[in-house]
Amino acid sequence: MIKYSKFILILTLIFGLSSCSEYRKVLKTEGYEKKLEAAMKYYEDEEYFKASTLFKDIKPLVKGSEESETVDFYFAYSLYNLKQYSLSSKYFKGFIELFSRSDKVTEAEYLYSISLYKESPNSNLDQSSTIEAISAIQNFINKYPYSEYSFEANKIIDELQVKLETKNFDNAKQYYKTRNYKSAIIALNNFENDFPDSSFNEEGAYLRILSQYLISINSFEDLQEKRFKETIEFYLKFVDKYPTSPFLAEAEKMYVESLNLLTKFAE
Repeated sequence: MIKYSKFILILTLIFGLSSCSEYRKVLKTEGYEKKLEAAMKYYEDEEYFKASTLFKDIKPLVKGSEESETVDFYFAYSLYNLKQYSLSSKYFKGFIELFSRSDKVTEAEYLYSISLYKESPNSNLDQSSTIEAISAIQNFINKYPYSEYSFEANKIIDELQVKLETKNFDNAKQYYKTRNYKSAIIALNNFENDFPDSSFNEEGAYLRILSQYLISINSFEDLQEKRFKETIEFYLKFVDKYPTSPFLAEAEKMYVESLNLLTKFAE
């Protein structure tokens, strides 16, 4: 059994060395015909690094020829399969601009937007690439609403939207955490305007009440009456929109306290 395993290992090494030797030989070949044939074979065998290297060598040689479309497309696709998404997005974009009438352009536009999606960072980081990805995917959906890729594209755009919402809500919430309550209210209002259907708006509405209540409590006495009235207004809007909210009990405590203090002011 051990001898058989060694035999298999030796065969594998011999095959690997032979394959490397063939690859190096193809790299040194003049012209592009053999390189293109080998590149397509490597691509089909999922040896994307070898394929991408050959496609890159061929690109300037076939520029303006019929083969250029194939080379550019599979070069970008090889980079995508190597998870080099920043580069694949660049080359898919170039392909789209150069071969707008190609029968591969729909797939290229989808893979361009997916490359951007793959580059999108976690929600706690800068989301400029997420915004770019959302724009690209939305453009794809608008352009190809009945494409075989449209269902997956819609799922991805929903995922990216949540990521963007999370980042923006965390930014708004940070003002509350740092006790900058006036800025928190402004930021939470802006968030609701920007994302009116977000699931975070319920918590945002509660945090506006809490921020306004804390502003009121810590205000000079001559400002408190007006500010407690604003707390009550926030609460009434909240309870009207979210009558079964898990934040309702805490919000109601601040509402009752605000009413009691306004009664004292009136007396």
